[in-house]
Amino acid sequence: MRSDDAGPGRRAGAVAAVLCAAGALAGAAQAADSSEVWPEADAFYRLSPATRLFFAIPFSESAETDTQGWSLEGYLDVSIKPILRKYLQTEDWQRSRFLWMRIGYARVGKATNGERQTPEDRGVVAIYGKLPLPAQIVVEGRARTDLRWIDNAYSNRYRLRVEATRELTVGERTVVPYFNVEWFYDTRYDGWSRTLYQAGAEITVNPHFRYEVYVARQNDRLPKDQDLNALGFTAKWYY
Repeated sequence: MRSDDAGPGRRAGAVAAVLCAAGALAGAAQAADSSEVWPEADAFYRLSPATRLFFAIPFSESAETDTQGWSLEGYLDVSIKPILRKYLQTEDWQRSRFLWMRIGYARVGKATNGERQTPEDRGVVAIYGKLPLPAQIVVEGRARTDLRWIDNAYSNRYRLRVEATRELTVGERTVVPYFNVEWFYDTRYDGWSRTLYQAGAEITVNPHFRYEVYVARQNDRLPKDQDLNALGFTAKWYY
């Protein structure tokens, strides 16, 4: 799904769209909103043409308070093995697979002023599907369920995300600008508790390393109204 033949106008248009989305997120920020930084380290290990392992260590830190959050996550990704388009067997999942599933577990922690809160245990099941559109734009939908144990209480959180991307070649590097919106339904409150917006780009450095930079806007509505702005950076290793 490479776009080496894309002209400067199309490349500029895709980048401009992401910049506009990022500007809209930044423009939504208010002085009273919280702000955080979200660094993350990811590693992917290919087991076979249809399976891979994914490990993630996301971290968050508040700019206003002495609050940090982190999690240790491990997943198994399972894809339908391409038969007609065999070249996709060696291509990247995130960019080339049109239907796949992720299952795994996360241990989530948080601390404020050095005092740790009760950690959360979280099982994760997610299904991903892609739809190619004109102008080499790809829309991806994700349906995810979080099975949560928080302080010995069980609950579910359902997450629906829609993302638009377009792969570009800038110089000798592959750049994938994107914009996504995600909605969260929390059974603890029997309602839609959160909406998350993200705009950014993933840059390929070499076959084994990529990085992603993005801005995010998080609107929480349950159990109370609270808005958050974040700057994120993710380092990704592929083996």
